[in-house]
Amino acid sequence: MDAVQSHWRERRAVAWPVLLAGTITWCSGFAVVNIAATVFASDKVGHFAIYGTLATAVVRLPALVRWPFLDAWWALVLTSAYGLGDEFRQSFTIIRMFEWADWLADSLGAGVAVGLYLHWTSYRRLLETPLKFKRPLPSNKPRSADGLAP
Repeated sequence: MDAVQSHWRERRAVAWPVLLAGTITWCSGFAVVNIAATVFASDKVGHFAIYGTLATAVVRLPALVRWPFLDAWWALVLTSAYGLGDEFRQSFTIIRMFEWADWLADSLGAGVAVGLYLHWTSYRRLLETPLKFKRPLPSNKPRSADGLAP
């Protein structure tokens, strides 16, 4: 693989976590009425899942190899810091406020996702298996003028 193709493959890999983080930021900017005021509300499951997905997208980045101190655990640090920043930003939105329980759910989701990725080989293999879409073989049937088979 040449250097140009490798460069674009790394850029494309970064696009998924950036798009997901942007979507989280955009969606969390809306004013929402929180119905349940308990520590374990149903939105905590959402926080756990979406930040786990974000951490999984980050841990798969090839650029993390360049940071050998924490290796793949950088995904947990970055995702948790992003969750903290997003909670802070939400405090400026009408009817929203900073919630430590949300940030805890974000961080736990990220930690579980990174732990699964690092220690569950079957899960990691599933995520790293490329999808191969095969094109249909061309047929020798004659085609009409519009390109469709008669």
